[in-house]
Amino acid sequence: FVEDPALLSSLRAEHDGYSHFLAHEPIDPITYPHEWSVSMLADAGLLTLDIQRALLAAGFSLKDASAYNVQFVQGRPRFIDVSSIECPERVDLWSALGQFGRMFLFPLLLCRYHGWDLRSYFVANLGGRSAQQILRGLGQFQRWRPRFLLDVTLPELLRRTAETRLPKGALRANHANARPQLLNLARLRRKIEKLAAGYRPSGVWHDYASTCHYTSTADEGKKALVSSALAKYKPARVVDLGCNTGDYSFLAAAHASHVIAVDADHDAIEQLYRRLRVHPANITPLAVDICNPSPGIGYMNTERASFFDRIRGDCVLALALIHHLRVAANLPLPAIRDLLYRLTTDLVVLEFVPRTDPMFERLIALRTDRLDDYDLNTCKKILLERFALVNEEPIPGSPRTLLTLRKQSSSADHQRSE
Repeated sequence: FVEDPALLSSLRAEHDGYSHFLAHEPIDPITYPHEWSVSMLADAGLLTLDIQRALLAAGFSLKDASAYNVQFVQGRPRFIDVSSIECPERVDLWSALGQFGRMFLFPLLLCRYHGWDLRSYFVANLGGRSAQQILRGLGQFQRWRPRFLLDVTLPELLRRTAETRLPKGALRANHANARPQLLNLARLRRKIEKLAAGYRPSGVWHDYASTCHYTSTADEGKKALVSSALAKYKPARVVDLGCNTGDYSFLAAAHASHVIAVDADHDAIEQLYRRLRVHPANITPLAVDICNPSPGIGYMNTERASFFDRIRGDCVLALALIHHLRVAANLPLPAIRDLLYRLTTDLVVLEFVPRTDPMFERLIALRTDRLDDYDLNTCKKILLERFALVNEEPIPGSPRTLLTLRKQSSSADHQRSE
């Protein structure tokens, strides 16, 4: 609560009728459910259920059960919407139960049993999908299976019945017994825990550490070089692009106050989040494809800001990434340079992977275009159009090179700052 007398007096003058005010810790960056992994969404749902149970014991309830009411701070979910707490008219039922299903239970069911991804679910439907929409995609047999019956099929059938047959006001009676709701909350908690625990990561990069082409000498040398750069320049916030399961995100967290770990592979981010449960660190994992990042969605495309409008770092790590952007994503080097320039406020630590590297040869195996213009000198020439080279080191025991670059302000940047 705000306790400073001068500030409290000012707030009371501005907001007539209010006596107490909460001061919130700023959260940056804000992230969204379509950027989370399955276990992140599940933990956000479990937190929502636990808060609802605690509120019921005190005679209160949540009027909203939106996934957007939860953010991740230091790798753990945190509830942020205090204004959704209310004194309910009845406690035997939860008025936000339907929203909880749309925002948590339904996407977890679809991810677990039908291979959906959270981006497809939430970007197309900001508030989640209704039970009616879910049923349309299940088929006659699936909808009667136990996993869907109690939380999707029966509620939708009851909704249709209530709309056509029940008299008005039949469901508005005041019921003071919270036991039915508490039992249902406990059941939902068990179900979400089971859904998350049953998810088995199998993405392309979730086991990268065990399949990559680094020798122990190269791996140790690369870690030493990256650690040395971070220790020397001391960035407050690091964005780790193509973080895989987070080895370098954890390394960066030892030097920076906050790390944003980004990877297009959902299952790599899932593995990273599971690591954070065991080894807490100030790392925010995001399942985002930087070549097709989260767009601005909602009202006028501004209700939920785009990835590039929210994410910046004092330092961007682009380790073992450039060849994927050049070959798999087919981005020209100037486009890669501009992407890195957009995301950093100061530094980029980039690992250059030459054409002779086994991983590069694997990526280019089926291409007729051999990308002969892709080499270290050409890469540096293009990068130095917007960056200054502050260090260049070969990675011991590897054909790769680690470049440390510093952003150079452009005239457009000066105009924006003015």
